[in-house]
Parts: sequence; C-alpha cells; structure tokens
Amino acid sequence: MTEYVLEHGMAGLSLRPLADGVGVTHATLLRHFASKDQLLAEVAEHLRDGLARELDSHADPTGTTSIGDLARGLWHTLCDPRHQRQFLLLFELAGGRGNGGLDPRSLSTSLVHSWLAILIESLTAEGWSRADAVSRATLFLAQARGLQLDLLITGDRARVDAAFEVSLELLTP
Repeated sequence: MTEYVLEHGMAGLSLRPLADGVGVTHATLLRHFASKDQLLAEVAEHLRDGLARELDSHADPTGTTSIGDLARGLWHTLCDPRHQRQFLLLFELAGGRGNGGLDPRSLSTSLVHSWLAILIESLTAEGWSRADAVSRATLFLAQARGLQLDLLITGDRARVDAAFEVSLELLTP
C-alpha cells in the first residue's frame, strides 16, 4: 500500500484505484481503514518508522561516531531517489495537499517531534545544554528538510550536498 501511495502521490488518491493497484477489494480496504485519512496517517507512520530504522542502521553501537558523521551517512542514504519519494510524500502531507483531515498533532509528532527527540538526545550526549540542543536540532532539521526539497526540485546534488556539509556545523560543539 505504501509503495502504491509513493508511486501515485496523494493528490486525487482514491480508495477504489488503490485497492485495484494493490490487488484487494475496495471492501477489504474499508475493513482495515475507516477512511482515506486513516490510511494516509498509517502510510505516514510507516514511512516515519522506516526512516527511524534507517537512522538506527547508521548508529554506532560503540558511541564513537559523532552526530555529524551519523547525519552525513543518513543524508547520503536519504538522497537516493527511492528515498526521495518518501520525502515528496511527506512534503505533500505537511503541505496539506490531499490530506483532507489528518490530525495535525499526529503529523507533527511523526514528522517533527520524533526526529527532534533523536537529535536533541544526541546533542545533549555530546555536551550541549538542553536549550542549545533544542534550538540547534530545530534549525538543523529545518535546513535538512529544506535542502531535501531543493534537491527534489533542482536535482543539483553537488550544490545541495555542499550546503548540507555547512549545516552540519550546527551539530559541532
């Protein structure tokens, strides 16, 4: 289901073509999801969980890798065109295109607060005060997402990668 939504986006998404596309009946979809909004919320959560697993896969169990090195590794993974589709869908969700009635609190938890928590925890572990960690994590996350959008629009990987490297300075004590 997530793959179908990633391929087709949210704009104009209808349950009947979705059911056909994933090989189930419309009734089956309705049994599992009370509404299109619930389906989209679960797709967004699935994507967030996948991105969190991706972040975990870059974690160094010895704790010797800096947050900057981890962020760099994750950035290069997420710039892969397959992962960029996820960001495109998340931008659609955040922009309200086609989400009809997704709970904004759920969306902010999935797209912002869960990522901030990971960054804040890492920054405080590296010695930043909580207040500084919150500010830096917020700015870094906003810059990374902006750069991801820039990359989606322009395809200028070298320029965007260079800007990402500059943004990593926010994570350096």
